[in-house]
Amino acid sequence: MAGFLVPFATGALVERQRIADAYDEKSGEIIDTVSKKLTKQFDDNQKTLALEAANYDAVESVLGMPIAEIAQRSGMLVDVNTAQAVDHVRDTLEKAHPGFIKWVQDKDINTLRETHPDFFENAFSASYDRAKTKLKNNREFTAKNMNGGAINNISKLFLGEEEKEPTGVEKAQKFLFGEPVTTQKGVAFESALMEEVGEPVRIESGEGRADLAVFSMVKEFYKYSGKEFKSEADLFLHGLTTIMKWNARSGENFFALSDERQNEVGSEILPVYGNLQFYEKVYDKFFSDNYKKQMVADQLKQMPAWTYVNQAIVLAVKMGHTKDDKKALPDEVLNMVGKQWREGLTDYDSLVNLSKAFEEQFKSLINTALDVAKDVEGGDPEKVAENVGNLLTKLKFSDDLIVGDINEEDQSGIHGDFITPNGIQMYIYRAPNGLYYAIPKDKQIRLLKPPLRLSSEQVEKILAKPQ
Repeated sequence: MAGFLVPFATGALVERQRIADAYDEKSGEIIDTVSKKLTKQFDDNQKTLALEAANYDAVESVLGMPIAEIAQRSGMLVDVNTAQAVDHVRDTLEKAHPGFIKWVQDKDINTLRETHPDFFENAFSASYDRAKTKLKNNREFTAKNMNGGAINNISKLFLGEEEKEPTGVEKAQKFLFGEPVTTQKGVAFESALMEEVGEPVRIESGEGRADLAVFSMVKEFYKYSGKEFKSEADLFLHGLTTIMKWNARSGENFFALSDERQNEVGSEILPVYGNLQFYEKVYDKFFSDNYKKQMVADQLKQMPAWTYVNQAIVLAVKMGHTKDDKKALPDEVLNMVGKQWREGLTDYDSLVNLSKAFEEQFKSLINTALDVAKDVEGGDPEKVAENVGNLLTKLKFSDDLIVGDINEEDQSGIHGDFITPNGIQMYIYRAPNGLYYAIPKDKQIRLLKPPLRLSSEQVEKILAKPQ
């Protein structure tokens, strides 16, 4: 009997070894694939950190430590060759804020330590050490988990699989062959490790790239040079306006760009202030809901010439025109602006000045429209009435206006009236900013809530109906 079982047992052992070897081979393939991916990511990450550190040293040696700190925290030292780093920082800052570098360099370093202690507490050296430590920890974590047991354990956690009591057959299989390793587990293992490691490590101060200490120093310069933003709202509006200009000139949507591309573009058009958190705040303020999106779209729709002027600036630059060149603009550029605005355009500077005039007009329109977006409902009725009354005054609405008496210059005035399904009589009023509003005729009802915004299509539809 025993002699009969020997061949069977020998065959089983061979099969057992074959399956176990297959599991080991699969584990080896998974570990090799994941290890190569993460090792490349870590090596590339280390090179990026080293490049940024080299760029920082180069800028510090030429422009000084404060400028190097501002450049690093503003994202100017990323993906720039060290040989070009100093010129890149100098050109970027001087283009946006003429005189800022000299203003900082003229300050005594000890005085800066007293007036801006946070600036020095979150210095680059500490941030760089944190980044290197984080990268080292990621490498160690990955190396520790490059084994078959980790593949099964980590993949189960990632897939959310619960530990169940194995059946008798499963127990036997695990005893004979080990834990089975599948392609699904390999994918889960890789995904789990990638998630744990996260995005490539960046050199960041304790308060993020747009460090508040940097902001305060730049704000001090604005105050010194008479360019200070009066409020945070003014800064956000400046950000929106700058981004809208870039959209018009590039033909792209800044807010649809990847984080990496936003940082790249932002460091050029919004140096120092530009960072992902700032862009997110600008987006939330002006595009967080459909009303605000429409509000910005309406203002841009009223100013097609601003878009044309920005596109004309791009064309002029491509044709070799620059600041202070005094060269006459060619017909190709002037035709792009349009007949209404080409008069008075002589050279590149006059084109830029026209764009700035449109920029101020856009800011004014947005500020007026934002007043409508403010929440004036709820709370003290007297306060609500006061807020609504102030808003109507800003919109130039008054009971002295007569239906059909329209201002020829801006087409403002009461264009008609209608009755709501609830029986409330309403005026259709066009404000000087070009936006339409439905305003109750009854003064008491009028002050209960802000006027309702109407689109041009809605106005046409209402006025077309027989009353």
